[in-house]
Amino acid sequence: MALSDENQPQEGDSQPKVFVYRIQQRKGLPTLRGEILAEDEADAERQLRLKLLAPALPPHVNLVEKAEIEAAERAAKSRNLRMLLDILRAHHDWLRGDGGERADFTGRNLSGLKLPRLDLSMANLSGCDFSGADLSESKLQGANLAGCNLAGAHLKDADLSGADLSDANLKGSNLSGANLDGADLWRANLMGVEVAPDVLHRALSCRHPGSNQPTD
Repeated sequence: MALSDENQPQEGDSQPKVFVYRIQQRKGLPTLRGEILAEDEADAERQLRLKLLAPALPPHVNLVEKAEIEAAERAAKSRNLRMLLDILRAHHDWLRGDGGERADFTGRNLSGLKLPRLDLSMANLSGCDFSGADLSESKLQGANLAGCNLAGAHLKDADLSGADLSDANLKGSNLSGANLDGADLWRANLMGVEVAPDVLHRALSCRHPGSNQPTD
């Protein structure tokens, strides 16, 4: 049986959109967050007023279509990856003695990225967030990883010999097959780390904090 015209999608019909709201309350109160399914921003604002039982939206309300947020996040991730590639190219030139410069990712958020088999030997990665990142089989000899967040990171078969891991958070990371000879693990969080006992034993004979760091 054919559908009647009134049941067919009409040209110009809009699909419901998801809007994300965030309301900053008074000091000491938690920020309110949530999502609303609406036809447009005006409809989302109306629904949010009803939800809050308020004639007008309170100040400090952020209401954005979810698709816009996701597009901005994809664009930021793309820019981050392009920047990463540019720095890596210069770093590889520096390692070969062909100009370039030592990679410096101090304090950057690189969490969750898949970065296997990179050569970041001697790179300055202090304070980076590598939580959940894949750095398996990467070369990190002599790298400065002091204070890094490597919680849940995949470092299987990575070469961390001579690396500075002082004050690093390695909780739940996978270091199976990793080379930790001469690595500085001073005050590093090793809770739940997957690593061979003999490898860890050798690494824990660490030197004075910062002694692993090269001079520029």
